[in-house]
Amino acid sequence: MRFVVTVAALGVLSLLATGPAWALTISNLDPKPHKITVIAGSDSKELTVEPEKEVDAPCASGCKVKLENDEEYDLDGNETVSIEGGIIYIDHAPGIDDDDIPDIDPDAVPGDAAPE
Repeated sequence: MRFVVTVAALGVLSLLATGPAWALTISNLDPKPHKITVIAGSDSKELTVEPEKEVDAPCASGCKVKLENDEEYDLDGNETVSIEGGIIYIDHAPGIDDDDIPDIDPDAVPGDAAPE
């Protein structure tokens, strides 16, 4: 009985000592797979994100994500992003409030002044 209690106590301690797993979640909304490279410090990891699937990539204290078209994106870590039309979009970033995002009319013609 004493052995079981000790093992259980060690399990609880290991859970308490483990910090949050900071990962970048990347989903692919395109009909074709995308090969990406995640660069965090001196570490580099190549991943394939299949259509309609998602992967978690290590990005604890910032990273760069490079798509197969050589576009690079600087990310802080712990964001949720998606690839659509070969472009990365940020779906969710902790600490960003929707009220902080400017309201931009996608149908507005550049150069037109807003009505006053």
